[in-house]
Amino acid sequence: MSEKYQPPGGSPPGYEPQRQAPTGNYGSNNPFRNGQAQQQQSMRDQPPSYQAPQGPPPQWNDQKRAGPDDGYNLPPGPPPMMHETQTGYHPPPGPPPSFAGGDYQPPPGPPPSNSSKDSEYAPPPGPPPAQKSSEPAPPPYDPWMAVPDNALLPPPPSFKQDTSPTANADYDDATRGHTWIRNNPLWQPRQHDQQTLTRISYGDVRLTTPPNTKNVSLECRRPGQTHIRTTSKCTDTIFLSDIPVYAALSDNPLMTERAKTVYFEIQVLAMGSNTPGSGDAGIAIGFVAPPYPSWRLPGWHRASLGVHGDDGRRYVDDSYGGKDFTHAFRRGDVVGIGMHYQIPHQAGGKSRCEVFYTRNGKREGSWDLHEERDRDQEEGDVTGLEGENDLLAAVGCFGGVQFEARFRKEEWKFRP
Repeated sequence: MSEKYQPPGGSPPGYEPQRQAPTGNYGSNNPFRNGQAQQQQSMRDQPPSYQAPQGPPPQWNDQKRAGPDDGYNLPPGPPPMMHETQTGYHPPPGPPPSFAGGDYQPPPGPPPSNSSKDSEYAPPPGPPPAQKSSEPAPPPYDPWMAVPDNALLPPPPSFKQDTSPTANADYDDATRGHTWIRNNPLWQPRQHDQQTLTRISYGDVRLTTPPNTKNVSLECRRPGQTHIRTTSKCTDTIFLSDIPVYAALSDNPLMTERAKTVYFEIQVLAMGSNTPGSGDAGIAIGFVAPPYPSWRLPGWHRASLGVHGDDGRRYVDDSYGGKDFTHAFRRGDVVGIGMHYQIPHQAGGKSRCEVFYTRNGKREGSWDLHEERDRDQEEGDVTGLEGENDLLAAVGCFGGVQFEARFRKEEWKFRP
């Protein structure tokens, strides 16, 4: 709404009149000067009246300023950068520099770059960013409004169990095992002679029995093969290879810069009553970093892992119930276990390692050695298994079993 500007009455709050200095060049005793000076002094003592400046102040606008809640009106006319010279196109006088001879006629119409729509200004749609919009604000973020595709997520982890569903070791044996581990630290990797390294490469490896072992019969019929039979009175026992199947100082990808796979198989010839899950006998296959207690199966203590044939679970430094993994071994099965070491993704990291399991020549399952686990979880520690320690092949058993271990790749059903 238009209003006429009226200046406020009186002088502004900070107004002080300025006094003029006397003018002229008279002597101090000149009477004419003294009389005129007195008159001028009297005029100077009276401050001049205040006169408001002409016109409205600069910030005044004939139109009322639009409040933040008023409707937005587009400003009249084009913006400052829209010059009047753009309203019409006129060709430059004379021919272009490259034209030679004849009368030159400019082409009709403006050049392609001078579009007719450049001559007319249209304001952009909608109010400027500072102008409030009447649209409601968006709702607050709710993470449950969009459910991620479960197909993109990794498979759920295997849940650990407190006990085995088939057979469980004696509590006193477990306590003795933990005490023995605390008193016997891991061996440092050794520099093996060439003969030992050659035996490892050719699979000329055999299983050995612990000292003073009873109810066990062991026979090495040919290189790389060991046949073992136990009676029903055999308690928890582990059979370890006589030499490492993985020599850290020669096989570690951090040193060799190439991948390394260790693997072996056993054929199950008999296991208790040969009824899967009966719990009267069992066989476990795996790897350990020495030393290891002779009355404990692989996977139950430090620096060891194993797949157990009585309950089909996998164990990694786990004296409890392990994790569900496969089904129980059956008579006639040829089962194998391997570890595939690779160069780490980042410099300074540990070797990557996949543990895999086979049955009758086919890969049946695997897991990442460095799989995620709870921060406060005691079991599952992989120290000693990460490629920096020598590893022995390990086969554990209890009850009456019969099996044949094979370390030569020519005799394997699976080809890693």
